Amino acid sequence: MRWAVAGYGDVVERRVLPALRALGEEPVYLWGRDPDRAARVAARHGVRDCGSDERALLGDEVDAVYVATPVVLHVPLARAALAAGRPVLVEKPLAGGLGSADGLDLDPDKRSGLGGGPPVAVAYYRRLAPAVRRLREELDGWTPARVDVRFRCAFAPGPGHPMYWRTDPAVAGGGVLADAGSHRLDLLVMLFGRPDEVRGRLTDRFPRGAERRAEVELAWASGVRARVVAEWGDAPPVDRIEVVGGGRALTLDPLDSGRLRVRTARGSSEVALPPAPNPHQPLIADFVAAVATGRPPVCPVSDARIVDEIIAAAGRPHPGGSR
Repeated sequence: MRWAVAGYGDVVERRVLPALRALGEEPVYLWGRDPDRAARVAARHGVRDCGSDERALLGDEVDAVYVATPVVLHVPLARAALAAGRPVLVEKPLAGGLGSADGLDLDPDKRSGLGGGPPVAVAYYRRLAPAVRRLREELDGWTPARVDVRFRCAFAPGPGHPMYWRTDPAVAGGGVLADAGSHRLDLLVMLFGRPDEVRGRLTDRFPRGAERRAEVELAWASGVRARVVAEWGDAPPVDRIEVVGGGRALTLDPLDSGRLRVRTARGSSEVALPPAPNPHQPLIADFVAAVATGRPPVCPVSDARIVDEIIAAAGRPHPGGSR
């Protein structure tokens, strides 16, 4: 397929454009909010730039659209692509705490491609990691008691930094929870479905309002409970998910290491299932296959909207707590 790409950040240069080419897909247009920067990125990768006119993203030469802009533009650009009959793959989160994703999956069959409409998916690529898939298999027939998710990395951009927009929730859809936390929340949605209870505490905010630290507790009617702590801070980095219950513990630490540790009363073992060097390559390959066959993509927009709902709920006051 011939692709138009909206966005010019690091994920586009290091992952999206290389993945498209590796799969034999053809990126034909690139657009960004800053036309000069977009033109430089397009020139480096041999792609035509759209200048200041994003309508070129939906021209006759375009078969599909990848949206990798700041979050505030995700839904408007996705809506425009779907209205023009183009399949669209959107970076995460879909809308985060902005609550603007209504209308993208009013007909779930059409949104998956099954009803003849163009499919839409969100780039929660960790669903496709071999170790995550193995974790899901290990959960078959087993309901754990609790899940502990921890994430921390350094992130403190100043006003001149190209990622400074991520500190403004009106542009980024939130702070660390919408950014890094959304990937981890998506894994919980994939494994256990929509939670029945969500309580959150968002603290340590940037001047523009995005939180540096998020603590979220989730509960399901099945009895599963999860605690997610995500943080942008200077302490040593952490990225771990651990599933515990019934005398078993399954751990991915670090999450992207591909090493799944299984502990039981009989001992422990470890299986190594490395992720793809470019995680966007299996993501895009899955989406291309979904478009070609009409099956749902692995990262459906319906689940992405649940992640958005969790992010929004975590930011709302609850009895006995404040935001």
